[in-house]
Amino acid sequence: MSKVTIATAPCSWGVWYADGTPSGTPWNVFLDQAAAAGYKALELGPDGYLPTDEAVLREELTRRGLDVCSGTCCYQFDRYASFDDFRAPVDALCKRLTAFGAKYLVAMDESDVGLYSEKKADFPAEVWNNFLEKIRLMGEFTKNEYGVEVVYHPHIKTMIETEAEIERLMDYTGLRLCFDTGHHAYVNGNGERGETSAIDFMKKYADKMAYLHFKNVDFDVFRTVREQNLDSDTAFDRDVMCDLRDGIIDFNALRDTIEAIGFEGIGVIEQDMPRATTEQAFAAARRNLDYLREIHLID
Repeated sequence: MSKVTIATAPCSWGVWYADGTPSGTPWNVFLDQAAAAGYKALELGPDGYLPTDEAVLREELTRRGLDVCSGTCCYQFDRYASFDDFRAPVDALCKRLTAFGAKYLVAMDESDVGLYSEKKADFPAEVWNNFLEKIRLMGEFTKNEYGVEVVYHPHIKTMIETEAEIERLMDYTGLRLCFDTGHHAYVNGNGERGETSAIDFMKKYADKMAYLHFKNVDFDVFRTVREQNLDSDTAFDRDVMCDLRDGIIDFNALRDTIEAIGFEGIGVIEQDMPRATTEQAFAAARRNLDYLREIHLID
């Protein structure tokens, strides 16, 4: 039997950076609407977006009935020579996570790989090994010092996005994944309705599915993206990530896969909408939560 603990994240309100951009959603509005939409847990999102003072954050979460399920660390890893260069912010974040009983740190890359990830084609082995070693050491540090597990999030236009790159990361670092269904389908799928790349990967690497991000890809927008060779930033601006009900991934089949592999853990509903108003984001967050209940993926 599977058991998914559902959560949300600031990115569903168009918040990708600590200053609230690109949407500009105030942090208190995000918390108010996340709670009103029916969520009980959340990722902290970009470090510094929500209050970093433990007492302040605890008060804000408690009065809204919200828990912390994980933290998020998004770094331009290519700017650092070694893990020592960004150990301090990771350490501070883990201290905050342990104060709230959270056991996961979602890690994502923001290295400069080019608008279409084209720069990676020329990276020598030493660049890849240096990148992977930093990630490995970060995971080792958070686990040994705080009992917090780094779960790596493969992401469009980053060092780790293709299936081969994901496999390389898992082999080198031993880390498990924050597996994002939408990002995986965008990069590795065929773009057709009912496409199964995310589902197939979940089945193949069931033991690496530590943490899930539920996301879906709009068929019509993605077809235009491919036909016109649009970059992923433009694709996101055009809302290539859509309501879970409406995308190319069959979430009934995904539900069955989650059941089959016996997944037990956190599933974060995400819908990247960088230009959405707070009311549009709030409405989508409620629709997606209702949909997963409707198909019995969650209670």
